[in-house]
Amino acid sequence: MGILSTKLTHVLLQLSILISISVCCYAHTDGAYMRNADDGFTNRISWMSEIHDDVMLSELALPGTHDSATFNNNVLEDIVTTQVLTFDEQFKYGIRVFDMRVRHISNAFVLHHGLVYVNLNFDDFLKSVERFLRNNPSETVLFRLKEEHEPDNNTRSLGDTLKDYLGKYKHVYLNTKDKNIPLGSARGKFIILSDNKEFHDFGMDYNSCDIQDDYNLKTNWDLYSKWEKIKSHLEKAINGDKNTMYINYLSGSGGSFPYFVASGHSSRGTSAPRLATGLTTPLFKNSYPDFPRISCLIGICTIAFEGTNILTKDKIIEYNENEKMFKRTIGVIIADFPGDLLIDTIIQNNKFLEK
Repeated sequence: MGILSTKLTHVLLQLSILISISVCCYAHTDGAYMRNADDGFTNRISWMSEIHDDVMLSELALPGTHDSATFNNNVLEDIVTTQVLTFDEQFKYGIRVFDMRVRHISNAFVLHHGLVYVNLNFDDFLKSVERFLRNNPSETVLFRLKEEHEPDNNTRSLGDTLKDYLGKYKHVYLNTKDKNIPLGSARGKFIILSDNKEFHDFGMDYNSCDIQDDYNLKTNWDLYSKWEKIKSHLEKAINGDKNTMYINYLSGSGGSFPYFVASGHSSRGTSAPRLATGLTTPLFKNSYPDFPRISCLIGICTIAFEGTNILTKDKIIEYNENEKMFKRTIGVIIADFPGDLLIDTIIQNNKFLEK
């Protein structure tokens, strides 16, 4: 009996391997992850006009982008690039929170991702912000401001350089440290989330928010652990204090490419196949319970990776369908390559705050 059992297990393992390998042949598309600017985004340029003036910024569900300026990068694409939409496109399609990394060089700010200059300057971003807010006074923009890479050839402080920029855009800039400011007071303005002590005089303290940003994945198999942290923070937010700003990063890198973390795909394409975990059911039926079971054959299914964008979108849809069960919204969601459906699902989480 033991020999038969061993042989059966061996056969099942062989079938599992074959089925797992077959996952490479099936394209996967989900509107929560879009890798091209022409994948089909919806115009949501004034969605905040539907929200009551007296709703606090900390109460809002806001879609945001991680390393927001990397769309213009042409170096180490799979490592450095985390966005494909320009600033103007991000505004148009509903993004309201940005992650800006500035290097202080020659008394100016240039935009970086780590060591890499992404061929844009801080003025490029602020001009886009000013243009957007001038044409859409119902909206507000928040951005995290963080120093990136080493300063060079400066004759003034980081704070003095920021002050110089803000002087040029003072008509659309609101200096407030209050996360509980009502939306009505912030419309038509941008607000800084300061992630550097030299920026603290110019906006809210970013680190006073409740933040999940565990971005370091050593291997692809850390993706599920990353998802569990995202899911836990979502639960924390919807059952949390409306006076707290919750910020939840879906992004990850290190031992995994950013596109993989966002999509679970074997390559960067919007419709690329999912990558298989190497595990199958029924032998590993209790492993990675939120990951999909696909390519089933005679009761054996591949357990595939799933991206954080897709998993988060699905979880928020559950919340949106049961909104009366929760105290507040999911807060700020920051993503790499957010697709139209993810953006829409986040915005829809505000529906009980609407006018």
